[in-house]
Amino acid sequence: MDETEIGVLVAVGPDGIGDGALEVAASEAMRLGVGVGLLHVAHRLVVPVPSQLEPEQALERELTRVGREVLTEAADRVRVLVEGRVPVTAEIVDGSAARTIVERGREMRLVVLEAREIGAVGRLVTRSVSTHVAAHARVPVLVVPPSWPVAVGTDLPVTVGVDEPMDAKHQVVEALELARDTGHQLVVLHAIWIAEPYQGAAFASYPRKQWVDDTRRELETALGDVTTAEDSVTCDVHWARPVEALVRATQRSSVLVLNRRPAARPLAAHLGPITRAVLHHAECPVLVVDRGR
Repeated sequence: MDETEIGVLVAVGPDGIGDGALEVAASEAMRLGVGVGLLHVAHRLVVPVPSQLEPEQALERELTRVGREVLTEAADRVRVLVEGRVPVTAEIVDGSAARTIVERGREMRLVVLEAREIGAVGRLVTRSVSTHVAAHARVPVLVVPPSWPVAVGTDLPVTVGVDEPMDAKHQVVEALELARDTGHQLVVLHAIWIAEPYQGAAFASYPRKQWVDDTRRELETALGDVTTAEDSVTCDVHWARPVEALVRATQRSSVLVLNRRPAARPLAAHLGPITRAVLHHAECPVLVVDRGR
């Protein structure tokens, strides 16, 4: 067991981490056969400190103390969850939280974060660590709502959002593997929407029902290249705004899988506005992955 690689990186904030995120991380580590690495990033420039040595040193000591406490507490809980099947490590480092997590996650199989509800104004000022990591990481990133109860998701399907039906075989790779490993049904979700002012012209010679039916057939045809008779797969085509359809899907899924969009520039963010909105409003864990090839 000592030789098992650390493959699941879990970010632990200064106020700790909830049971849901740790249980998901432990489950994924055992599924993948890798260890869990807990990471706390102590951002030394959280607030401006008067240019006096004593208060600066006091803040440094407090940041380190808090980091050690939340890491120790989280590590104890994870070790109970993995039951000795995979190793667990804990580390506290200095730096910017989002950038450090992205960098440390490069050699991992998965990065797990707990979503934080800081409000719309707070996001404008501080941005979201989970959104930044999901956009810039080059490995799958799993963002777990703070109130997520794992027991509720055990019988719910894995849902994957697909934006181009004919490209579905490239967008369901990770979700299909997850569904097979966990024995869950896979729901492939595609939402169609045209703004109300354009619907009259669009449906004049091509009724909405035919549009939906043709899209479903395209989706089923594309999935035929990657699924087998043993896979339990449902195609769910909705006439709805994509954000609304995806957020609703998080109310009835064990996990929602979304693909990062391809970017021409290597350092560009790979999240579109729909994925960012879903991350902020999701009610189940959201797994953000690279599109398959």
